[in-house]
Amino acid sequence: MTADTPPTVAAAALTRALLVTDGHADLDRSWWSWAGPQGGLVAGLCVRAATGLLGEGRVPRSLNVLFLEPAAEGPLELTATLVREGGSSAVVAVAGGAAVRATVVGGRSRGESVVARVAAPDVPGPEDCPDLVLPVEFVPFSQHLHFRAATDARPLAGGDDPELVAWVRLLEDAPLDAAALAMLVDAMPPALYGATANPVAVPTVDLAVSFAEAPVASGWVLLRISTRTAAGGWCVEDSEVWDREGRLLAQGRQTRRVLGEWQ
Repeated sequence: MTADTPPTVAAAALTRALLVTDGHADLDRSWWSWAGPQGGLVAGLCVRAATGLLGEGRVPRSLNVLFLEPAAEGPLELTATLVREGGSSAVVAVAGGAAVRATVVGGRSRGESVVARVAAPDVPGPEDCPDLVLPVEFVPFSQHLHFRAATDARPLAGGDDPELVAWVRLLEDAPLDAAALAMLVDAMPPALYGATANPVAVPTVDLAVSFAEAPVASGWVLLRISTRTAAGGWCVEDSEVWDREGRLLAQGRQTRRVLGEWQ
């Protein structure tokens, strides 16, 4: 398969996984990461649950998620509540049982001024990068994605730089809207794995995502995740998603617990 050949799958896995009907979603174990569902997928479900309350013309602009405990496989009830609605923005709170709390801010586009300070790294295109295969037995959700390493860094290879960069695409031909981007922001292995060979568990406590003013993408996107600080059993990691033209689509910051020594 070449970089420009759409992969084939039996069913639209992400489309199904991000489906919310009357506040009801279903968590499938194929989207698990370590001991529970992939946090980005749960975050994307919160975006889906909130979108109908944002109002006409408003799109998700920011997302803040607090992961309280791993959600169980099967039904997940999501309750969305309109907190505030103004002229150009709206705030929606989402509760997913005892597992998750989230806030989604939606807004209309205003003005024409632009500044862009988060440039995509200068790396080869996906057609010139080697496959990066993640162990499905440890991170089952990786079976729904195709990764290609964009730098020499590899997770758990004992390097010295807590940063990982890869091209990623879904194994289905689906548009990358805000819900899908929330999943992708959390799709990379922990950046801390770029500076260790010890597979210590690094669960996410909270995740904040900002969605850029850019067209909905599809196909290959470039992901970068970097550790900003790691000490005392906690770390903070930043991640970005760009399309093939170098346009920033989303950026995230997550606080993680580090359940063991990694050095």
